[in-house]
Amino acid sequence: MFYLRLSVAFLFTTIVALAQSPLQPDSARVFERIKILASPEFGGRAPATDGGRKATAYIEQEFKSLGLKPGAGTAFTQPFTLTTGVNLGAANSVMFNIYVERPGIPMEQIRPVKVGWKIGVDYQPYGFTESGSAQGTVVFAGYGISTDAYDDYKGMDVKGAVVIVIRGLPNWAEKDDKLRKLQAIRTKATVARDKGAAAICFVNQEGDSSDVLSRFGIDRLGKNSGIIALQVRRTPCARIFPPKETTLFVAETTINKTKKPMSFVLKNTTVELEASTVYTEGETANVIGIVPGTDASVAGEYVVIGGHYDHLGMGDENSLSSSRTPAIHFGADDNASGTAGVIELAQIFASNPARRTMVFMAFSGEEKGLLGSKYWVSNPTQPLTNAVAMFNMDMIGRLKDDKLNIQGTGTSESWTSIIDSAKSGLGFVVSTTADGYGPSDHSSFTAKEIPVMFVFTGLHTDYHRPTDTYDKINAAGEARVLTFVERAARFVADAPARLIFKQGAEVNTKQQSSSMGLRVTFGVIPDYADDPQGLRISGVRAGSPADKAGLQADDIVTQLGTTQIKNIYDLMAALEKQEPGNTVECTVIRDDKAVKMKVTFVSKN
Repeated sequence: MFYLRLSVAFLFTTIVALAQSPLQPDSARVFERIKILASPEFGGRAPATDGGRKATAYIEQEFKSLGLKPGAGTAFTQPFTLTTGVNLGAANSVMFNIYVERPGIPMEQIRPVKVGWKIGVDYQPYGFTESGSAQGTVVFAGYGISTDAYDDYKGMDVKGAVVIVIRGLPNWAEKDDKLRKLQAIRTKATVARDKGAAAICFVNQEGDSSDVLSRFGIDRLGKNSGIIALQVRRTPCARIFPPKETTLFVAETTINKTKKPMSFVLKNTTVELEASTVYTEGETANVIGIVPGTDASVAGEYVVIGGHYDHLGMGDENSLSSSRTPAIHFGADDNASGTAGVIELAQIFASNPARRTMVFMAFSGEEKGLLGSKYWVSNPTQPLTNAVAMFNMDMIGRLKDDKLNIQGTGTSESWTSIIDSAKSGLGFVVSTTADGYGPSDHSSFTAKEIPVMFVFTGLHTDYHRPTDTYDKINAAGEARVLTFVERAARFVADAPARLIFKQGAEVNTKQQSSSMGLRVTFGVIPDYADDPQGLRISGVRAGSPADKAGLQADDIVTQLGTTQIKNIYDLMAALEKQEPGNTVECTVIRDDKAVKMKVTFVSKN
């Protein structure tokens, strides 16, 4: 109680001093910085591009002009490499050999009819395909789903075969929660791979879009799929079904009508195919500046205020634009708004320092899988043990109806009182989420047991589209958000004692259960930086099945039950098979050695 009274009194003093500080968040400064970052000159700020490098240089110059000290040794930038894209390689081909029966002529004497698919016209590899070749029989496997209730692979031997499956679900399965979770392309690819297929070809359902190929690009959640994966237009796919046999249309119609699988080997048909993709690498950088603390007794500790500055450039695989024509994705709200907020707060703290040191970080590579923040926590420029808290600002420029979302409140018992005090008089309608993990850079810090606060003003229809432009920014609203963040950060930086990370309270189980749609919980925190050996994990939730089994941060999961794990999609497919109480073997790579352990799953609820 004494500490609580002291903290409240101290917070009151801090807020009063804040009201008298010489510099407050200014909407005009914020708007101008967003306008610059979201200008055509910066070209959407994709990492390892001219626009991305211009953004890096701009933020560095802003930090220098504000008098910040370099935060990466003697430099303001912390370079790192990342996979920036995927291109088609030289060896891509598909050729079918169809043997048409002729009366009186033995099959071995019949020359095959050769049917080829033209890349970019008839078909295209997926960005996550494995490079390699395959040849053998061709199997139509319906919708590519395998469950106890409905199994397109039942009775079918697809080992070494090339499998053709229809994308999506039959109409009757759309309302089946279990089947709906299995319709993802990556899930179907994992199933085919685990059944022994050498390759999988996806064809669209009958309809207006049946001959449309999806956007080609890298999958940021794992490029290593373990199987050759192609997409094919409906028309050329239908042509390789042998004459006088079941057609693609009849097979699809039958499944839809009977609600039963209809899988078969394409009679007298073989295929030879090659797939080749080449990944491009580039260099980008985090930008880091420091405002030293004023109290020598605690100045060695620090508070991080961060946000990512990268965006989608001309529209990468994460674009939600309906147009396939490249266009600048300006990213004014995502996340020029957060970047401008980092610079604005750096200016404010530079003019009025706190007791503890403030470290301002502009991350790159967030849109590629939180790569910049993960690189920093793995290669910290300041001792991680001295980090008191991390404030993350991502999409804070479109405040509407005064609604402010704050995530990570479960990572410290102190957050609730700090939020209540910091929002005083600002008129916000605040919603909170306990989970310290999520699709932004604070997750990297949660995994290192650092209290986090993620500030966010909400999604909108311009998200990941070229229409996310600076003219739609609510600059006055963002200035109010920054006032809130400054108050909260200053309290943490000036408080007599540092925040304590609350172990096990960093996740809102109910919310995660509903969002993931799984029956069981595992408890690992995936590291979305791709690893060719399997799925690397950045942390394990306390008390979870993974924790009890002995999994640790930096383990690389390679097998869970009967499913080989190469990426997050494989993990989800493996978990979909499990029921509460099931015990399965899990294999991980730890210190370059395979380690096996038993995992017993528990219910999500």
